[in-house]
Amino acid sequence: MGKPFYYFSKFLYGLGRPLYPTKVIGRENIIKKGKCIYACNHLSAIDIPMTQVHIPGYRRYIGKVDFTTHKLSKFLLDKFGVIFIDRDKPALSTMREIFSVLDDGQIFIFPEGTRNKGNENEMQELKTGLALFAAKSGAPVVPVLVYRRPKIFHKNYLYIGKPIDIIKNKGRLPSASDAEAITLRYAYEFARLRVEFNDYVENKRWKKKNRLGEGEVPPALAAFDAEHTVPALCGIEENKE
Repeated sequence: MGKPFYYFSKFLYGLGRPLYPTKVIGRENIIKKGKCIYACNHLSAIDIPMTQVHIPGYRRYIGKVDFTTHKLSKFLLDKFGVIFIDRDKPALSTMREIFSVLDDGQIFIFPEGTRNKGNENEMQELKTGLALFAAKSGAPVVPVLVYRRPKIFHKNYLYIGKPIDIIKNKGRLPSASDAEAITLRYAYEFARLRVEFNDYVENKRWKKKNRLGEGEVPPALAAFDAEHTVPALCGIEENKE
């Protein structure tokens, strides 16, 4: 029942869109069909309905096994199609289910592993699950960022970045050290995207008078690039295509 309930809940959530006005940036980067992994920062319980409503297509969300302790939430999330995972000791059957979905489908993951109750502008340390799923499945990672914690009647922004496809040697589970290296690279990409996102919102780049010229880089992003070195992938072949 996952897909029917998914679209039914999407319809219900859609009725609440006026309560949480959201501008979506980067719609051209949405992958509607085919395998991919959507990875998003996690600021509130509204993140799931917000991303479900504003990003077209069907995908399975990955959720903590903690949600299964309450019968009602487990029942509803089961119907929604959530795949529950124990992040400390993931069951082999769970991993198989995720990779089965990624044969030609999509998952949505919050790589921080839990809700961020601290600085909205900085993601918490990423877990290695995202790296494992991307490397083994060969699926590109579509980064998604929520600008701030949603508040009723307060305009928010959802930023969808260009797919990240850095791993060339795909189809196998990476070693622990390789998974850590890939995770650090994803963390770098998210941090860089956040700088670009902040510039876009703060300077209202969607307005014609504020748009940058072709090839022009926002000053904040240029400063970030000057201060940071791209993390190496420790000998892993990198896909630069």
